[in-house]
Amino acid sequence: MTDTPMHRPVANFSPSSPPVTSDTIADVLTAHPIVIVHFWAVWNGVDPPMDSRLTEIRDRLPDSVHFTSCNIDDPSCFDFAKSVGVLNIPWLSVFVGGQHAGNICGLRDINPLATELLELITRGDASADSPVA
Repeated sequence: MTDTPMHRPVANFSPSSPPVTSDTIADVLTAHPIVIVHFWAVWNGVDPPMDSRLTEIRDRLPDSVHFTSCNIDDPSCFDFAKSVGVLNIPWLSVFVGGQHAGNICGLRDINPLATELLELITRGDASADSPVA
């Protein structure tokens, strides 16, 4: 027996962040220096707690971070989800300066989640500042 709580789907759940699709993500990446995309599905009971944790850690991240969400069951999102390698959900993809900086798969406690996101943002910032060889 495990101490892990069972996460059940929440009827009519939708993330608190605005949606993006394969067609709109390029505009979002152009408009915002740092973008975190939460890939989710209505049937996945782990997505509501992930959404709550993302809301809770916003003040720990740079002000320039823009949160979005992408429903993996929406056909208009298939190409985008495939392009960042979504294998399971919840899945977070981090973009810095329009470039994909990395992913996080699975639900995390708040502190490790904030730490991992900051590491990806910092790594993306460092890559953006590196001269092209």
